Amino acid sequence: MRKILPLFLLLLAAGARLGAQPTWADDVAPILYANCTKCHNPNGIAPFSLLTYNDASSMSFYIGNAVASGLMPPWPPDTNYSRLAHERILKASERQAIIDWVMNGSPSGNLSNAPTPPTYTGSAEIITPDLVSQMPNYTVGSSTDIYRCFVVPSNLPQNEFITEVEVLPGNRSIVHHVLVYQDVANTCITLDNNDPGPGYTSFGGPGSSTATLVTGWVPGQGKYTLPGGMGIELQANANIIMQIHYPAGAIGQTDSTRVQFKFSGGSVRNVSLLPILNHDYNMTDGPLFIPANTIQTFHEQETAFLTASVLTVAPHMHLLGKSIKSWAVDPNGDTIPFISIPEWQFMWQGFYNFRQPVKVPAGSQLFAEAVYDNTSNNLYNPNTPPQNVSAGEATTDEMMIVYFAYTPYQSGDENIIIDSILLSAPPVMNDIVRTAQLYQPYPTPSSGNVNVQYFLPEKGSLTLELFDLGGRRVRLLENEQDAPAGFGTHLLSLEALSPGTYLLQLRHNGITRTKKIVRE
Repeated sequence: MRKILPLFLLLLAAGARLGAQPTWADDVAPILYANCTKCHNPNGIAPFSLLTYNDASSMSFYIGNAVASGLMPPWPPDTNYSRLAHERILKASERQAIIDWVMNGSPSGNLSNAPTPPTYTGSAEIITPDLVSQMPNYTVGSSTDIYRCFVVPSNLPQNEFITEVEVLPGNRSIVHHVLVYQDVANTCITLDNNDPGPGYTSFGGPGSSTATLVTGWVPGQGKYTLPGGMGIELQANANIIMQIHYPAGAIGQTDSTRVQFKFSGGSVRNVSLLPILNHDYNMTDGPLFIPANTIQTFHEQETAFLTASVLTVAPHMHLLGKSIKSWAVDPNGDTIPFISIPEWQFMWQGFYNFRQPVKVPAGSQLFAEAVYDNTSNNLYNPNTPPQNVSAGEATTDEMMIVYFAYTPYQSGDENIIIDSILLSAPPVMNDIVRTAQLYQPYPTPSSGNVNVQYFLPEKGSLTLELFDLGGRRVRLLENEQDAPAGFGTHLLSLEALSPGTYLLQLRHNGITRTKKIVRE
């Protein structure tokens, strides 16, 4: 578990750069708006907002600690193992800018230069849904964490294929995460009827062996759109079950979360979301049993019975989880890395999409390795003193599951773009891109914020600047000697600039790329 760095360590980290003077308006606000405020806004799940200078400056010490220690923004997967869609990670230059800003007294700079704060209204992205499943009003009655399931009949006369699905929390300040299941049996209705009030309490799954997972939601997530021509089958007359995690401190607050679905108007390829690796049937060194005061490692293995295009991976453990990793080995002996979470955090688990579908040939071996810490050193251990723990769905039990969303492979699937950061990129990045790429900024023309995206094939010096047509530099966006390889983004505000045409220039290891931006 990472620890918050004390102030003196922050001083050491920033000491070599105390001469730098990043400001809120020019340096810090764009970073927080791009990476943090989806949760840190007045209606978000985070404990404080970061939309204004006053918001951020009053919390600057905590921001510096969280950024320096790597606790924020939360992104558990190891980016050195595999690259996933929509990563919440800061570049080294961004992290250092925040630390320098904190250590130099959190200066505001010229607030008129700051970008316009993003707006978070909670408005739906699916404007004309084909099905809306909304839970009844529920007032949290527990002072500790609670996992509550709510059942809403779909009343669908026939099977449908979901092409878009969107979870809309009714009270974003208390909804930590949501899992959405479907079930054609009435087990969950019986559980609901036997529990007073709306819904029923159930940790782990919804309590029905026939329920299947449809999607999940975590703070900051919008609608989930399946790639074109693909959909998740929703059974006729299925019950929609929402399992919602309300964290400690939500007592007395009311929620009414809803799920919106968009269906295909024609035939599509079926996408399955299944627990392919599961402690119940393919653990190679089970059963899943962790004696008190021990650290145990377990493994799972399964054979891929078809050639599949894998879209999503979702590891799942409970409170004793320490780390988990999943990969495949194809028939040629080549390793296909899926995901590695070296420091498991139950509170931050999620569904992780690949940037492009991953082809897994038939006959490949799928693997998972998980480590559990059932000692008093595990701060999340639910038992004091530690007790023997085995597999189950209760909060004091454990699980080892890896879900995969996949569809039978078709030629060209690996070229499909899932992560929007790749929309302007060549179809197969690792095979084609050998030099730095600067993609067309969007939107342009614009009078507000512009999204800047680039790709670096290797580590090296990076400079990203904005010039007017007279060759005068009007903005320095990036200036980093050891920029890491991979994709980068920057939120550029045009508000303080005069209307006209500007040139955005990227220089990396001797390569120069230029794109035009029009300020309305």
